[in-house]
Amino acid sequence: MNTDGAEWSNTDLQQDVSEADWVNDSLQVVANTTVGSLVPTVFDAYARIPYPARNGTPHRTTPAKPVAALHVQLTSIIEVLARSTNTPDDCFFAIWEGNTALDDMRVMAPTAVIAGYNYFLLRGPIERATDTLGGLSPNLWWPADHAWCMVQHFDFPAAYFGGTTDAVADLVTLTDIESRQVRVDQIITAAYDETD
Repeated sequence: MNTDGAEWSNTDLQQDVSEADWVNDSLQVVANTTVGSLVPTVFDAYARIPYPARNGTPHRTTPAKPVAALHVQLTSIIEVLARSTNTPDDCFFAIWEGNTALDDMRVMAPTAVIAGYNYFLLRGPIERATDTLGGLSPNLWWPADHAWCMVQHFDFPAAYFGGTTDAVADLVTLTDIESRQVRVDQIITAAYDETD
Protein backbone atom coordinates (compact mmCIF):
# COMPACT_ATOMS: atom_id res chain seq x y z
CA MET A 1 0.00 0.00 0.00
CA ASN A 2 1.55 3.30 -1.04
CA THR A 3 1.37 5.93 1.69
CA ASP A 4 4.54 7.81 0.75
CA GLY A 5 2.76 10.39 -1.37
CA ALA A 6 4.42 9.42 -4.65
CA GLU A 7 3.96 11.86 -7.52
CA TRP A 8 1.78 11.34 -10.58
CA SER A 9 3.65 12.11 -13.79
CA ASN A 10 2.41 14.53 -16.45
CA THR A 11 1.90 11.54 -18.75
CA ASP A 12 -0.73 10.24 -16.29
CA LEU A 13 -3.02 13.18 -17.12
CA GLN A 14 -6.11 11.92 -18.96
CA GLN A 15 -6.87 13.45 -22.33
CA ASP A 16 -10.44 12.12 -22.29
CA VAL A 17 -12.16 13.58 -19.22
CA SER A 18 -15.68 12.41 -20.07
CA GLU A 19 -15.51 9.83 -17.25
CA ALA A 20 -16.15 12.71 -14.81
CA ASP A 21 -19.49 13.58 -16.44
CA TRP A 22 -21.44 11.12 -14.30
CA VAL A 23 -20.21 12.83 -11.12
CA ASN A 24 -21.23 16.29 -12.27
CA ASP A 25 -24.55 15.05 -13.69
CA SER A 26 -25.43 13.29 -10.41
CA LEU A 27 -24.93 16.29 -8.12
CA GLN A 28 -27.88 18.13 -6.63
CA VAL A 29 -27.87 21.87 -7.26
CA VAL A 30 -29.36 23.59 -4.20
CA ALA A 31 -29.14 27.02 -2.56
CA ASN A 32 -27.16 25.70 0.42
CA THR A 33 -24.16 23.38 0.21
CA THR A 34 -25.31 19.87 1.09
CA VAL A 35 -23.63 16.49 0.99
CA GLY A 36 -25.46 15.88 -2.30
CA SER A 37 -24.03 19.03 -3.86
CA LEU A 38 -20.54 17.56 -3.41
CA VAL A 39 -21.12 13.80 -3.73
CA PRO A 40 -23.32 12.18 -6.41
CA THR A 41 -26.84 11.59 -5.12
CA VAL A 42 -27.06 8.05 -6.53
CA PHE A 43 -25.81 6.18 -3.46
CA ASP A 44 -27.57 4.33 -0.66
CA ALA A 45 -25.56 5.91 2.18
CA TYR A 46 -23.15 8.76 2.95
CA ALA A 47 -20.44 9.48 5.51
CA ARG A 48 -18.46 12.46 6.80
CA ILE A 49 -14.77 11.98 7.64
CA PRO A 50 -13.14 15.02 9.33
CA TYR A 51 -9.52 15.63 8.44
CA PRO A 52 -7.04 15.02 11.28
CA ALA A 53 -6.33 18.11 13.38
CA ARG A 54 -3.10 19.99 12.80
CA ASN A 55 -0.65 20.57 15.68
CA GLY A 56 -2.83 18.53 18.03
CA THR A 57 -5.69 21.05 17.92
CA PRO A 58 -9.02 19.53 16.94
CA HIS A 59 -11.22 21.19 14.32
CA ARG A 60 -14.21 23.01 15.79
CA THR A 61 -16.53 20.33 14.41
CA THR A 62 -14.28 17.39 15.33
CA PRO A 63 -14.54 15.61 18.70
CA ALA A 64 -11.39 16.12 20.80
CA LYS A 65 -10.21 12.55 20.59
CA PRO A 66 -6.85 11.39 19.24
CA VAL A 67 -7.07 10.16 15.66
CA ALA A 68 -4.49 8.69 13.34
CA ALA A 69 -2.37 10.78 10.98
CA LEU A 70 -3.82 11.37 7.52
CA HIS A 71 -1.66 8.75 5.76
CA VAL A 72 -2.73 6.13 8.33
CA GLN A 73 -6.37 7.10 7.87
CA LEU A 74 -6.04 6.87 4.08
CA THR A 75 -4.52 3.41 4.36
CA SER A 76 -7.53 2.19 6.35
CA ILE A 77 -10.00 3.96 4.06
CA ILE A 78 -8.37 2.56 0.92
CA GLU A 79 -8.57 -0.97 2.32
CA VAL A 80 -12.32 -0.59 2.92
CA LEU A 81 -12.97 1.01 -0.47
CA ALA A 82 -10.91 -1.59 -2.35
CA ARG A 83 -13.29 -4.24 -0.96
CA SER A 84 -16.30 -2.12 -1.95
CA THR A 85 -15.76 -2.09 -5.72
CA ASN A 86 -15.29 -4.62 -8.51
CA THR A 87 -12.67 -2.35 -10.12
CA PRO A 88 -10.08 -1.48 -7.42
CA ASP A 89 -7.35 -1.49 -10.08
CA ASP A 90 -9.19 1.01 -12.28
CA CYS A 91 -10.05 4.24 -10.46
CA PHE A 92 -10.22 7.91 -11.39
CA PHE A 93 -8.73 10.78 -9.43
CA ALA A 94 -9.67 14.43 -9.95
CA ILE A 95 -7.40 17.27 -8.80
CA TRP A 96 -8.54 20.90 -8.83
CA GLU A 97 -6.61 22.85 -11.46
CA GLY A 98 -6.94 26.20 -9.65
CA ASN A 99 -3.80 25.83 -7.56
CA THR A 100 -0.81 27.73 -8.97
CA ALA A 101 1.35 24.62 -8.48
CA LEU A 102 -0.41 23.22 -11.55
CA ASP A 103 -0.08 26.27 -13.81
CA ASP A 104 2.29 24.51 -16.23
CA MET A 105 -0.07 21.56 -16.65
CA ARG A 106 -2.94 23.54 -18.09
CA VAL A 107 -1.45 23.27 -21.59
CA MET A 108 -0.91 19.50 -21.25
CA ALA A 109 -4.42 18.21 -20.65
CA PRO A 110 -8.08 19.25 -20.67
CA THR A 111 -10.03 19.58 -17.46
CA ALA A 112 -13.36 18.13 -16.37
CA VAL A 113 -16.01 20.41 -14.89
CA ILE A 114 -17.49 19.17 -11.62
CA ALA A 115 -19.82 21.46 -9.64
CA GLY A 116 -18.43 24.50 -11.45
CA TYR A 117 -14.76 23.73 -10.75
CA ASN A 118 -12.21 22.45 -13.27
CA TYR A 119 -10.25 19.30 -12.45
CA PHE A 120 -7.40 17.38 -14.02
CA LEU A 121 -8.28 13.69 -14.32
CA LEU A 122 -5.89 10.81 -13.57
CA ARG A 123 -6.42 7.05 -13.72
CA GLY A 124 -4.90 4.15 -11.82
CA PRO A 125 -5.37 1.60 -9.01
CA ILE A 126 -7.02 2.71 -5.78
CA GLU A 127 -3.66 2.74 -3.98
CA ARG A 128 -2.77 5.86 -5.97
CA ALA A 129 -5.25 7.86 -3.88
CA THR A 130 -2.26 8.76 -1.71
CA ASP A 131 -0.24 10.07 -4.67
CA THR A 132 -0.01 13.76 -5.51
CA LEU A 133 0.12 15.92 -8.64
CA GLY A 134 2.32 18.97 -8.15
CA GLY A 135 2.21 18.14 -4.44
CA LEU A 136 -1.61 18.18 -4.39
CA SER A 137 -3.80 15.25 -3.32
CA PRO A 138 -6.89 14.15 -5.25
CA ASN A 139 -10.05 16.10 -4.46
CA LEU A 140 -12.39 13.41 -5.79
CA TRP A 141 -11.85 9.74 -6.49
CA TRP A 142 -14.07 6.90 -7.64
CA PRO A 143 -13.76 3.45 -9.23
CA ALA A 144 -14.62 2.74 -12.87
CA ASP A 145 -17.73 0.81 -11.77
CA HIS A 146 -19.02 3.93 -9.90
CA ALA A 147 -19.59 1.87 -6.74
CA TRP A 148 -18.65 4.84 -4.54
CA CYS A 149 -17.21 8.35 -4.61
CA MET A 150 -14.88 10.10 -2.14
CA VAL A 151 -14.80 13.91 -2.12
CA GLN A 152 -12.04 15.85 -0.36
CA HIS A 153 -13.19 19.37 -1.19
CA PHE A 154 -10.73 22.15 -0.40
CA ASP A 155 -13.41 24.42 1.16
CA PHE A 156 -14.45 22.04 3.96
CA PRO A 157 -12.70 20.50 7.01
CA ALA A 158 -13.96 17.02 6.18
CA ALA A 159 -14.16 14.52 3.36
CA TYR A 160 -17.55 13.20 2.23
CA PHE A 161 -18.23 9.73 0.90
CA GLY A 162 -21.12 8.10 -0.92
CA GLY A 163 -21.48 4.36 -1.45
CA THR A 164 -23.35 1.28 -0.38
CA THR A 165 -24.79 0.93 3.10
CA ASP A 166 -22.16 -1.73 3.84
CA ALA A 167 -19.26 0.47 2.65
CA VAL A 168 -20.42 3.36 4.84
CA ALA A 169 -20.89 1.00 7.81
CA ASP A 170 -17.34 -0.31 7.31
CA LEU A 171 -15.94 3.24 7.22
CA VAL A 172 -17.85 4.29 10.32
CA THR A 173 -16.53 1.31 12.30
CA LEU A 174 -12.86 2.09 11.57
CA THR A 175 -11.20 2.84 14.89
CA ASP A 176 -8.43 5.15 13.64
CA ILE A 177 -10.70 7.77 12.06
CA GLU A 178 -13.56 9.97 13.24
CA SER A 179 -16.45 9.34 10.86
CA ARG A 180 -20.20 9.19 10.96
CA GLN A 181 -23.11 8.61 8.67
CA VAL A 182 -24.77 11.73 7.22
CA ARG A 183 -27.82 12.42 5.08
CA VAL A 184 -27.48 13.33 1.42
CA ASP A 185 -29.57 16.46 2.02
CA GLN A 186 -27.64 17.53 5.10
CA ILE A 187 -26.38 21.14 4.95
CA ILE A 188 -22.63 21.20 5.52
CA THR A 189 -21.73 24.89 5.59
CA ALA A 190 -20.13 26.18 8.80
CA ALA A 191 -23.25 28.15 9.77
CA TYR A 192 -25.17 24.91 10.31
CA ASP A 193 -24.75 22.25 12.95
CA GLU A 194 -23.54 19.20 11.05
CA THR A 195 -25.11 16.85 13.59
CA ASP A 196 -28.64 17.70 12.37
